[in-house]
Order: sequence, then C-alpha cells, then structure tokens
Amino acid sequence: MTSNKTLKKGYADILIGLQYGDEGKARVVDFLAKNYDVIARFNGGANAGHTIETKEGVKVALNQIPSAIFYKDKILYIGSGCVVNIEKLAKEIEKVKNLGIKLKNRLKISCQASVVQPHHILVDTEIGKTVGSTKNGIGPCYADKAFRMYGNRLLNIRLGDLLEDEKKYFENIKNNLIEAAKFYKLKTENPEIQIKNLSSAFRLIKKYIETDTLFLQKKVEKGAKVLFEGAQSVMLDVTKGSVPYVTSSSTIASSAFVGGDLSINYYRKTIGIAKAIMSRVGNGPFASEMGGKKSEEYCMADEGIKYNQEVEKKYNVSDFIKSSDDFKIGIALRILSGEYGTVTKRPRRVGMFDLVQLSYAIKLNGVNDLVINKCDLLNEYSRTKYRKIPLVVSYRLGGKKIDYVPGSSDTYYKVKPEIEYKEGFNYDISKIRKFEKLPESLKDLAKFIERFCGCKIAGLGVGPKRDQFIIK
Repeated sequence: MTSNKTLKKGYADILIGLQYGDEGKARVVDFLAKNYDVIARFNGGANAGHTIETKEGVKVALNQIPSAIFYKDKILYIGSGCVVNIEKLAKEIEKVKNLGIKLKNRLKISCQASVVQPHHILVDTEIGKTVGSTKNGIGPCYADKAFRMYGNRLLNIRLGDLLEDEKKYFENIKNNLIEAAKFYKLKTENPEIQIKNLSSAFRLIKKYIETDTLFLQKKVEKGAKVLFEGAQSVMLDVTKGSVPYVTSSSTIASSAFVGGDLSINYYRKTIGIAKAIMSRVGNGPFASEMGGKKSEEYCMADEGIKYNQEVEKKYNVSDFIKSSDDFKIGIALRILSGEYGTVTKRPRRVGMFDLVQLSYAIKLNGVNDLVINKCDLLNEYSRTKYRKIPLVVSYRLGGKKIDYVPGSSDTYYKVKPEIEYKEGFNYDISKIRKFEKLPESLKDLAKFIERFCGCKIAGLGVGPKRDQFIIK
C-alpha cells in the first residue's frame, strides 16, 4: 500500500480554554497572533464574548469575529462549525470598521456555516434558562443542524443557501419562525419586520462569505500558519463537559479541524489556557467553588441579575476577604478579579485552582503548552484565612479518592475536593516581565503544576493589560 500523505508546508495550532470559560483566551490569541497568518474560529457563535485591548488602551468586545483584528495582515476565518447570527455580526463588523480597522480581504466566513434564525432565539429565550443559556439561539440552531428538515421545510439553513436564493430561504426562515411560535405557544414580533431586518444585515455581510469550501486547506498547502481559536471551554463541551450544563458545540481540540475546515494532517500542537482563580457562569457542578451550593444559588438568583456587579461593588471587600466564610471570600475574589459578564454584569461563580479538573482537560486535549492567567491575583490569598494558596489536588467520592472528572453531573456534584496549600506571596507582580523575577513561591508553584499535570507551562498572565504577560 502506498502513502498519499499531503506534503506539508504550513501548519495549524489549536488554542482552547481548559476550564469553564473566561480564561482570557482572547488576550493570549492577541499576544500570539503575530506568529500566524490566519486566526480561525471553529465552534460557537454570538455566545462567545471576548475583549481585546491595544497597547494604546483601546478596547473592543467581540463575539463572532476572531480576536486578531488589530493585526492588519491577518486573515480572520469563521469556519463551518460556527453558527452565525447575521444581525449581530453585521453590527460587529460596523463596530470594528468604525475603529478604522479594514476587514476587506481579511474576514472570511465559511458558506457552510449555519444561520441562527429568529425562531432559534425565540425558543432559546423560553427553554434555555435552566442550563444558563445566553439566549443567543445557539442550542436550537445546533439542534436544527441535526434535525435537518421538518416535512418539506428546511430547518438548517446555511449562508451558502442564502447566497444561492435569498428570496426562497428568507421565506423559509419566516415560516420556521411562524411554526415555532405556534408550536411553543410563544408571542413573537412581526415576522415580516424580522425578515426585513435580517435581509438588510445579510447584504452587509455577504461580501465576506467565502464560497470556496477548500479555502483554508489551499492557504495552508501554500505555507500559511493557522491558529484555531476555540470558543467556550473544555468543561462546556457538549459531550465531554458537565452535561447538560454545557454549550451546544464541541469545544475540545480535536473538533478544530472539522469545524475549522482543515485536514488534520496539518496539526502541530495544542495550547491550553487556564486561570489561577477559576470561574463558572450558570448552573452546573463546580468542585472547587468557594461557598459551594450557597454560592451557586446566590450567583443564579433572578438569572444572575439580583446580585450583579452594581450590587456587589457596594460590599466591603476588606471585610469579606478576611472572613472565616468561604462564601464571602469568594465574593471578595470575584470583586477583586472582575469576574462578571462582559455585557450582562452577572456574577461568575468563583473557585480555587482545581488541578484534578485541569489535568483531565490537559490529557483529554493533548495539551503541549499551558498558559495560566490571573497569577497576579494569587497575592490576595495572603489576606484570607488560608494565608497560603489553596489547590485542589484530589477528589473524594463516597469515601474513595479519585483523580478524574466523573462522567455524570449528578455524580460530580457529590465530589468533595481535597485541598493542599502552597506558599504564597503578598505583593504586586503585575510589572514583572521575566519568569526569573517572580517570587520563589510562585516559581515553585509553577513547577508543582507542571509535575502534577504532566504539561509544561509556556506563559503566565500577571495582569489584564496586553503586555502583562510572561513567557516562561
């Protein structure tokens, strides 16, 4: 048998979040982007929020466009594994252009990407509350990819379909909305107006739609270097995450080549992003959560609105951080680390650094390089009752020690974390740029994490700004 293996010229690296999201993936993509020709998204849609900042301090919040917008020579690719909210994408494009950033010949959207339709958002708003949905219609859209058709009515409509016959498929989208509203007994705005708005937005984005389904493959065959930018994170994967409290797409590294439209022959390495003080949005098991179930219920009260950032900023952080109550310490760390929804300002649940969960994610994804953000905030532990840095190093389930993430969320809720305390530090490290200059205790902690997880640390984030980063 003779081999017909593709002759390699370019390559693809994958960057994913290793925890429950909001690990600071975008800032790492922005930092690494100079080394690549293409930054590509392979999953998710408008439910993926990320904020990037220039060295001049200009901030921009993105949802669907890949993070490397400030690099003028980089191609920004939205793959077929993504689901596209046309109206939101049109607004996002206008926002980026208003910053003086050109997207012509840079932004490319796969014609095979599915369209988030009005009925997806309508249904998601009604039935997605329990799993902490962002109400962007992501789940129903991915569900319709699987359902495909209902009778003679097409449920899964892709951008390429709209390019082929706008009138036909916008009529189809309108009928899907009418039928869904009828089936779920939901009120909806005038379907004609919604389709008119959608059609107007489509005219703004259609020039960015790439009709060549081998576009990325051809680029890499000619030597292009690709960085796949994952949305959401490992523990939110539709199969491997804490089901059902997950997103609706596959977030793990191996999905990048399917959703990103490239042959796996070009794989080089996987970069995993974690943060030293963890957080989670929405319901679901979170073994290292400070305050446990009490914290989960508090953060989810009135869908996260009751105790939002505006409410919590009135709390006395100094009193809370010194409290004997883990729940209050968690609130203090959330305030100090800014763990709130970018747009909603809803509180994120906060937890200790869980090395059992991290090790699981690293092994599952074959991570080569580990980046840990928010290391600067570890100094806050010096003000707590712990005095040292708490790490979850094992789980106990039914009296038995385990070193893996359980396959059932009900089981995962029963896990008791076992904590080991490491020496900390009590001063600001945000101006340090060399690993050798870090506190000895933090360098020792980094070595411990490398041994525990079997993965080398490639970088440490020591602050939120673009340059507050250390290459190890």
